[in-house]
Amino acid sequence: MRPPHPFCLRTWFSALILVMLATLLPAQASEADWDRVLNRIDAEGLNIHSVLVLRGDRLVAERYRSGQDRGLYSLWSSCRHFGPDDLHDMRSISKSVVGLVYGVLLARQEVPDLDTTVASLYPDHPALDQPPKNAIRIRDLLTMSAGLAWDEPSPVRRTSDDDQTPLTWTGSFYATVFGREVVARPGQTFVYSGGLTSVLVDVIERSTGRPWNEVVDAELFQPLGIQTWTWGRDLRGRAVAHAGLRLRPRDLLKIGTLVLQGGQWQGRQVVPSAWVRATTTAQIRASDRFGYGFQWWTSEQPAAGRSWAVVQAIGNGGQRLFVVPGLDLVVAMTAGDYGQPAILTAEDAVFATLLALAAGEPPPAATAR
Repeated sequence: MRPPHPFCLRTWFSALILVMLATLLPAQASEADWDRVLNRIDAEGLNIHSVLVLRGDRLVAERYRSGQDRGLYSLWSSCRHFGPDDLHDMRSISKSVVGLVYGVLLARQEVPDLDTTVASLYPDHPALDQPPKNAIRIRDLLTMSAGLAWDEPSPVRRTSDDDQTPLTWTGSFYATVFGREVVARPGQTFVYSGGLTSVLVDVIERSTGRPWNEVVDAELFQPLGIQTWTWGRDLRGRAVAHAGLRLRPRDLLKIGTLVLQGGQWQGRQVVPSAWVRATTTAQIRASDRFGYGFQWWTSEQPAAGRSWAVVQAIGNGGQRLFVVPGLDLVVAMTAGDYGQPAILTAEDAVFATLLALAAGEPPPAATAR
């Protein structure tokens, strides 16, 4: 009996490897599978305006809907139809954009390093003269751990108070923020604060000598090919750092892809890879569920029998950007339920089903509410 030909052995071995990989890798979902997941938005009557799903370099699902919405300074909601070319409020996703831009400027030494004390940048402000306030660092602003009292709704805290409101008219961001009561040593306790993001942008503008809109356009939006965007202004004409960004959902997806690819976009290193890793790593615990990096949320979520690292940017009303490196997955959502935490719970359920589908689980059938 002749031994098998080497070519036959190689073919048999290659086939065996493919079979083994097929048992390890998630099954590829069909277009109909993704559609069934998104159909639950209609079935449950959710005020979600868009959902976009990217796997690798392929947009596998994109859904736009009509719904109630209102602008940053609007008192009343109205019904609007949203499509791929419409800008949408990003609210606190703005904070995550600020975090990325700080890293770009830091790499060029155009802004203070992370261990620089804020007191050294504002020597004329008396509230920063005494400990522990004089120990607050740039790092503590980025991780929301300055140790100062601040009430602001967030994914980890429900409150009817919102200390962001005075930021729209105050003459001094740092006086408004650093005049607050001390509640913890700097760097030890997470306290979500749009005021800290406003100070970061003030530091960027002072350090670079450029207005924020010019900085974010040159350092992030132009490299990503984002041409249509706005950043709302406060009553003094300054950019609303913590909540003013408006983007198209497809451009929000670009930011998620940038993070997924370690700061690269189309072969160009837009944001330093080391900064992206630090930004999307929990620098402090925000709650039992969430960690917090440099203006980005981190968590772990189960699907298909294992746990997946998830990075998020989250904005009031249901603005969401999910990045799952282990599945090459980016999900963007926009919605209009401002001040209603229940929308985050509903979106979490939609995302959990999308995550499971990406990980190889079949989608459940949609059911009416």
